[in-house]
Amino acid sequence: MADAPAVPAGTTPSVPAGTGLAPDPVPDPAPTPTPAPAPPLDLLRFHSDDNPLDTGTDRWLKEGLAAALPDLRMTALFEARPDLFRSTEHLVVCTRADGRPVAALGASWASTAAAERFLHIGIQFVDRDLRGGAAFSSSWLALLEQVVATAEFPRINVLRTYNPVAYCAMRAYGQLPGAVLYPDPRREQRDARLGELASRVADAVAPGAPFDRRCGRISGIGVPTDLYRARPTCDDPAVNDYFRRHTRPGDRILCMVHIRSSETVTTILDGFTRRLGRSRGSGDPSTSTSAASAVPAT
Repeated sequence: MADAPAVPAGTTPSVPAGTGLAPDPVPDPAPTPTPAPAPPLDLLRFHSDDNPLDTGTDRWLKEGLAAALPDLRMTALFEARPDLFRSTEHLVVCTRADGRPVAALGASWASTAAAERFLHIGIQFVDRDLRGGAAFSSSWLALLEQVVATAEFPRINVLRTYNPVAYCAMRAYGQLPGAVLYPDPRREQRDARLGELASRVADAVAPGAPFDRRCGRISGIGVPTDLYRARPTCDDPAVNDYFRRHTRPGDRILCMVHIRSSETVTTILDGFTRRLGRSRGSGDPSTSTSAASAVPAT
């Protein structure tokens, strides 16, 4: 009988099909490398009455965000609106461990001529490398907590934007049961009451500006007109197409969520908490009420 061919030590010879013998073991796949955690983040909370921005902190924030958002003409924005941050009622700033600001979210209460109170989200900036992560979730949760602690949960939430990503952030909870979203391109049947409310809100946030309630466009209110160096896009082609069809530089879409159910309020807060928990593996934002430890002395 002929000798079997030599097999190198530590290997298993191949087995022809149909022999009834066990096939070669399949080697385990190479382990997937674990991504390095992102730098930890911290939160600073400001309030126009209780903990306002001073001049040095305002300058620090503007310089930091101008560096963190090169896709926006931030310097031109701050020249046109020098009181943008200091005039905001509620402001949350997200910073890295070294004290650099990487995100800011701000909102103020406002009312329509019919005395309908709403929260106007007038500031929403996130470092382009951190969008969709812990900086966004933790800032939103901190802002809502601060608003609720000083007043009540906002049943009407409003922002004006040229950015489909900001619209999608509103849509995430505007399509929950008990809430209605404006505008909603996927709805064939428009809510007439919501359109009328949108008209009153648009008049409050942009008095005298042309408003098309069919699509939510407020024309020509963007300052500066060329704030965005390129048209921003999101992951939803339908939303991108909606913004392309209905806006040009300088226009803004009025985005609004009207929450009509108390259960939806709980769902929204729980949703941000869960999302923040998932994000904490890439940076654990903590909270503070003073900027003294993070803002360089001036």
